[in-house]
Amino acid sequence: MSSSTPPDLFTIPGPRGPVAVARWGSGPPLLLLSGLGSGRKIWGELPSLLARRFTVIAPDNRGIGGSREGEPFSLEGSARDAALAVRECGFSSTAVLGVSLGGLIACQLAGAHPGLVSRLAAVSCGAHNTPFNRRLARFFELITTRMAPAEAAECLMTFAFGAAFADRFPGFVDQAAALWTVEPEDLPGVAAQITALKDDWDLRPVLAAVTCPALAVAGELDPIVPLSASQELAAAIPGCRFRVVPGAAHSVLAEGGPVVIQEISDFLAGVSA
Repeated sequence: MSSSTPPDLFTIPGPRGPVAVARWGSGPPLLLLSGLGSGRKIWGELPSLLARRFTVIAPDNRGIGGSREGEPFSLEGSARDAALAVRECGFSSTAVLGVSLGGLIACQLAGAHPGLVSRLAAVSCGAHNTPFNRRLARFFELITTRMAPAEAAECLMTFAFGAAFADRFPGFVDQAAALWTVEPEDLPGVAAQITALKDDWDLRPVLAAVTCPALAVAGELDPIVPLSASQELAAAIPGCRFRVVPGAAHSVLAEGGPVVIQEISDFLAGVSA
């Protein structure tokens, strides 16, 4: 299978509004949940690579892309949207990989819908809101409302990648900025996501209810989600494995490269380390 294999695209008329879904491959299901202001395009070639092993399901988060309409974004509501996408694809359970905001949704899904999630990988995310997180949400609010989308994406790249990676792969960072650049039509949805992140959200009670095997992955130098926040999330999930990617910032999957992606893929497939 080529890494550029196009997905099947469809929209589910859900009770909270439409949920746009992309699906690749065949095999056991794997749900991908993306971060702030991003939909399925942010994954680049990763879904096609994972589709060699899984049926990959990637919905647009509420407020973004084909999921723009409907109720405002919330972690609980987005978990229900994700559950709907999995079931509409014909699966009663799935492995889940969530990154950043998508990691929060993935944890909410695993704790609130325990029978639906068979294995959980939460990347670059914390367990609850803090004063630092509120300042961070304000930063995202400022760059998305006072800068052009492409300029905001360029600023974000300063924090998304560690200096060593950015210096070694400047072209990749430029491509990541293009993928993260928000469509003008998505700006209200991004604002709703930021508003939700400014609220007093706390996943710790939900994390304690997670019963499936879980893996938390963090960047050693992540300035957006500090290492201590990821450690706290891992400690709150019973039996959770914790993996630190040395020298990585927030974009752990890219910075960790094939080794980390293979490790996460093996875990989600149930292959012993």
